[in-house]
Amino acid sequence: MNIRHSLAGTTALAFVAAISLGLAQPAAAQSTMSSPSTMSSPSAMAPMASPAPATAAPQSVVPQSEEVSLQAKIKKIDTKTRMIWLEAPGGEKLTVTAGPLVRLNLLKVGDTVNAKYFRSVAFAIQGPQGGNGTPQSNDSLKALLAQPAEGPGGVLITQTELQGTVVGIDLEANRVSLVNPTGGQVYIFDVTDPSRQAMLPNLNVGDTITAVVSQMLAISVEPAKKRWW
Repeated sequence: MNIRHSLAGTTALAFVAAISLGLAQPAAAQSTMSSPSTMSSPSAMAPMASPAPATAAPQSVVPQSEEVSLQAKIKKIDTKTRMIWLEAPGGEKLTVTAGPLVRLNLLKVGDTVNAKYFRSVAFAIQGPQGGNGTPQSNDSLKALLAQPAEGPGGVLITQTELQGTVVGIDLEANRVSLVNPTGGQVYIFDVTDPSRQAMLPNLNVGDTITAVVSQMLAISVEPAKKRWW
C-alpha cells in the first residue's frame, strides 16, 4: 500500500510538472518574438534611399541639316580654348570650337583642312530693340543656358548668350548675322524653329537683340590630302 501510494504521488507530481511546462512554453516563445506593432513600426525599419533625380533631357536640338563640310585654311589656333579660325575659298571666315575628337596637335596655321562642323543655331531670340537699347535676359533664356544643346548622334553642344546688333538677315536661308558692339566679331546663326522663323521678317538691320545660340562645333578637322583650291 505504501509503495502504491508513493508511485501514485510521484505520477501525480510528474503530471502536474508536465502541465506546468506545457503552459510555460508559449509564454517563453512569445517573449522571444517581436510584437506586431514593433515589426510594423517605421522606426524599426531600415530607411530606404530616395531615388536620384532624373537628368533633364536637352530641350535644344541641332538638326542634321546643320552639319556642314568644307575645305578651308587655318588662320589661327588657340589650344587653350580649342578655337580654330578658318578661311574658306570664297573668303568666308568662320571660327569653330574643336570637339573632343579633333586632334589639335596634328594641325598648324596655314594648313588646308577638311572640316566638318555644326552651324550655330538660335534657340531663343529676344527683341528687337532699336537704337542703342540693351536687351535684358529673362528666366526663359537662363533656363536654356542651364543645359547643353544636343547635336546629331547625341553630341552635346554648349550654348551661349549673344547680345548685339543685327547686321544681316537672310530670310531665304533663315540666317541672321549679329555683331558684338564691343569686340566687333560677327556671329552668324541659323533659325530652325518655325515659330522663331516667323519672327525674322520683323527684324531689321540695326536692331539690338539677345539670342541663345549653340556654339559652332567642329566634329572633324583633318589635313586635306587633296586640295580643292
